[in-house]
Amino acid sequence: MRILKGIWIAILSISLIACTKENENQKVSILVPQGAPALALLGLYDHENVTIDTVSGSDAIQAELSKKDTNYDIIVAPINMGAMLIQKNQTQFLLDRVVTWGNLYIVASSEDALTKGNTFAAFGENAVPQKVLNSSIDMSELSNNITYYPSANEVSAALLAKKADAGLLAEPAVTATIAKAKKQGISLSVVKDLQQEYQTKQSSTNYGYPQAALFVKKDSVEKVQSYLEDTQEFMSTLDVKKVSDYVSKIGEKTLGVPSGEIAQASWKRQNIHIVKASEVKDDIAVFLKTFHIDLSSEAYTK
Repeated sequence: MRILKGIWIAILSISLIACTKENENQKVSILVPQGAPALALLGLYDHENVTIDTVSGSDAIQAELSKKDTNYDIIVAPINMGAMLIQKNQTQFLLDRVVTWGNLYIVASSEDALTKGNTFAAFGENAVPQKVLNSSIDMSELSNNITYYPSANEVSAALLAKKADAGLLAEPAVTATIAKAKKQGISLSVVKDLQQEYQTKQSSTNYGYPQAALFVKKDSVEKVQSYLEDTQEFMSTLDVKKVSDYVSKIGEKTLGVPSGEIAQASWKRQNIHIVKASEVKDDIAVFLKTFHIDLSSEAYTK
């Protein structure tokens, strides 16, 4: 009986290995926004069976998430966007992993620049940046002169032109703006870390908030798991000193970053940390509550 049991275990093990190998040889297509989310997939760009398309902005991301016949197996998107589509039953994708945990910072010459009477430049009105700002800091007690710009680039320009005393920016634009300011003789630095402020105010478990998430098409879940496990392992053991080399090899324009040096210098503040979504449901629930989204367990991959 023991011999038969041993033979059965051996056959089962061989079958599982064969299945894994078969999945590893299947073609996988990924769509990801440029910036920190694109950097989170550094370990997959040179994989022969993986095709990664990077896009600027979220319009193409939402369009593909909503398609019934999309060719993408994996789409990285703002977690609130994907979660809303899941809640409305308007997507074929499931929530698999959180890849970034917030990269928003307030930049100024000093904290005094946040006091009332000074000008504060921000971006993302009625979107994640504003919601995180309001969930982390009571701006009414600080600056009473807030101007929202269409993009972080325009906030950066306002700071460099001294049209704003303080500004909300996201990495890697934070590091790039501080570096540009230094060349112009302007002293800027990070005066508020919104990830830390958010964690303190919301009493969340993890530092930061679930920002970009990886969504997997329902009929591709089994096929892509080995790739996702590999990239999660790659990112957890990544030597930050090699980030610049990876970026240069893949291409700054493809990844949507100013340079490999800026990506490397801003790495820690980009807060890239890949974790299985089902393991951080509480933090996800707190964040999505801001958007009046409530996900059931069926929204997650196993």
